Amino acid sequence: MENFELATGGTLFLDEVGDLRYELQAKLLRSIQEGEIERVGGTHPIKTDFRLIAATNTDLTKAVKAGTFREDLFYRLNVIPIQMPALRDRIEDVPELAKFFLRRFSVKFRKDIQGIADSTLRILGAHWWPGNIRELENLIERLVAMSDKDWITDEDLPIEFQVAKLSAAEAGVDHLLDRAVSTFERNFIVRALEKQGWNVTATARALGIPLSTMKFKMDRLEIRGLARKLRRN
Repeated sequence: MENFELATGGTLFLDEVGDLRYELQAKLLRSIQEGEIERVGGTHPIKTDFRLIAATNTDLTKAVKAGTFREDLFYRLNVIPIQMPALRDRIEDVPELAKFFLRRFSVKFRKDIQGIADSTLRILGAHWWPGNIRELENLIERLVAMSDKDWITDEDLPIEFQVAKLSAAEAGVDHLLDRAVSTFERNFIVRALEKQGWNVTATARALGIPLSTMKFKMDRLEIRGLARKLRRN
């Protein structure tokens, strides 16, 4: 409830409100209706006044019918509904969103990446994006973190994008397959490293391979320096 108090006089954004536990929905409803909250251990209510914006990828109408979301809270939140189409339904936005995230994460990782190749943007535009904008954001973050080049190109993309490109190719299949396999292995190891906090020894243990093999693969796939840098951060 601290965020409710801090938002007084401003705007409070509640993300994934559809996942809120049923018992907490009543507390949220009371805070909205009464315009007040109570701190844990507090002895008196605290008045609040803020603009509330709530977002969810859950169909709240179905959730109300299923009994997992309070009907009174739904109507309290559903004052000015805005339906945001899935990314796959506005695929023309992908290039600009990708460039936006590229600039953001270039600053975060202190990289000087000039842009994303046109052919790479076309591949991104052909993707289904089941995870919507967050999937795109996470992808660009990973690409920037792993890149040591001036531009993001096709070969930087994860295996699922490489397979799509491979399926469309009519020539150079063997070369593309080798590159796709290397890309898959690189992304697989990077994800394992992320889960282990970029600790190489712990990652080797989690993957069930000798540390020497792990280091050999990291050197071959050129990710030893990346792991060292991100672990320091």
